[in-house]
Amino acid sequence: MIIERIQANEGKKKMIYLGDGVGDFCPSLKLKEGDFMMPRKNFPVWKLICENRPILKAEIFEWIDGKELEQILIGLIEKIQIEEANNEVQLLSAVDCKFETITIVAHEAFPPPLRVHH
Repeated sequence: MIIERIQANEGKKKMIYLGDGVGDFCPSLKLKEGDFMMPRKNFPVWKLICENRPILKAEIFEWIDGKELEQILIGLIEKIQIEEANNEVQLLSAVDCKFETITIVAHEAFPPPLRVHH
């Protein structure tokens, strides 16, 4: 239920879900394609995911310890940032831009300077 509320409020943003217990399996089923599930290897949720892999839509990245968790998590965040940046560039290039030149007469460009008396 919490994942569904986050998905409703955040729209198309990607989600990274970390878990290790049995209670993390049901939320992992709510993840969409493009999301990421990070189960702790050899823990209950990892075993359930291994047994039911075809029903999960998210990409799975298992981890063993804090160091591996950090490396994978940072890599996923960087991947998401690159994808979002590429999407922004595509949106900008899709915008119809029109450039026009405007003729400016040099003496009309700026108002005359004001004299300041000391």
